[in-house]
Amino acid sequence: MSGLLILAGCQAGPATSTDTVDDSAASASVSVLELEVGTCLNDVDQPLAQDLTEIPSVSCTEPHQSEVFAEVVLEGGDFPGVDEVASVATTECMAEFGRFVGLDFAASQLNYHYYYPTASSWALGDRSIYCVVFDPGLDTVGSLQGVAR
Repeated sequence: MSGLLILAGCQAGPATSTDTVDDSAASASVSVLELEVGTCLNDVDQPLAQDLTEIPSVSCTEPHQSEVFAEVVLEGGDFPGVDEVASVATTECMAEFGRFVGLDFAASQLNYHYYYPTASSWALGDRSIYCVVFDPGLDTVGSLQGVAR
């Protein structure tokens, strides 16, 4: 079974980036508040447990390190705390992993991490956990959807 990598990753201020993921070969950045399922990222060097504003993104037709495979939206008024958010993220991302990859996480060669709301981004209305799949140590071209490995 692969180890799980957790990244805190939502922004401490309002989104200001207007960059979007497109089919161009040039790398760009995407606001963590504007991530979408299918966005491909070069995020291996992102700091752990930090409020992030942007993440390097690239067209999925270019070599990339990871891919957003699910979004989980949390409910509630008060920030539930990092432990609760991480617990929900682990459970939900693992369930979505099997549906996306086509193989349960425990049997897969692939791994995942997630970006989740922090107290500061929650105060701005951020409620999304983004589940991100990657092939440890390798770049991917195209999607990992349905690869069943």
